[in-house]
Amino acid sequence: MIENLKNIPPEDLDRTVWRYLTFTKFVSLLTYNALWFSKLNILEDEFEGTMPPGTKRAVQARHQPWKEVFKAPEFQRQIENWPDENVKSGRELLVVNCRFLGEEESERMWDKYVGSPEGLAITSTIRRLSEHVYVWPDPTISQLGRVQYVDYQNHHMTTYATAQACERALLKGKNFEHEQEVRIVTMNWKIPNCVSMEGVRYTPDECKGKDMNNFENPGLYVGANLKGLIQGIVLAPQAPKWFELLVRRIVEVSQLGAPVRRSTLENG
Repeated sequence: MIENLKNIPPEDLDRTVWRYLTFTKFVSLLTYNALWFSKLNILEDEFEGTMPPGTKRAVQARHQPWKEVFKAPEFQRQIENWPDENVKSGRELLVVNCRFLGEEESERMWDKYVGSPEGLAITSTIRRLSEHVYVWPDPTISQLGRVQYVDYQNHHMTTYATAQACERALLKGKNFEHEQEVRIVTMNWKIPNCVSMEGVRYTPDECKGKDMNNFENPGLYVGANLKGLIQGIVLAPQAPKWFELLVRRIVEVSQLGAPVRRSTLENG
């Protein structure tokens, strides 16, 4: 269970969250029985996990006195480059799985993340996300939170928060505010609940020491209880009848127990 909830009041735990999927990604979800978590450095927003410029300048100024202590050129460079190296490491070491908060489906999100009538969305709740995704339960490693949308040029963070990659992972630019995103943030480490890119669960030996690092892959498949996680399935607008029947049969064979319905955005 994910106990570290950020920017989520108790009254929001049973609100609906959406994951819009192409059919290929839906098949991947069921085949791997796992959720895909992407590294921050491959996501669309170039500011993912970065420091707001003003905060970065404040951090650099705070570190300047150390240059008087460590005179060697290599230490001087490390002190000057610390903010950039911290951001680079965080964007490589953190992975996220994203959902979109809302009681109704969004035409804009269908267009952006599916783009075809042969797709679907799975609905869940924040509570279900916290209970049925098998990330590291340690609150210092994993968290579930609502993204805060900020003006990066003017946003200020405390020195402590700035140094925490997980805090920066819950910031996005205001141009993404329409998404109302909820995301799970965790470390890009292999654990026995994770699945390899080939769809095979990692063994305990593969999750020890340096072998647990997942640097070679663009993300991580994290195991989940799909039956507990998925509340319902909504077909993309104008989904053809054959596609509806196929999805219903897949859900039946997979024993998900989730209802399948057509989109409320369909014409006529």
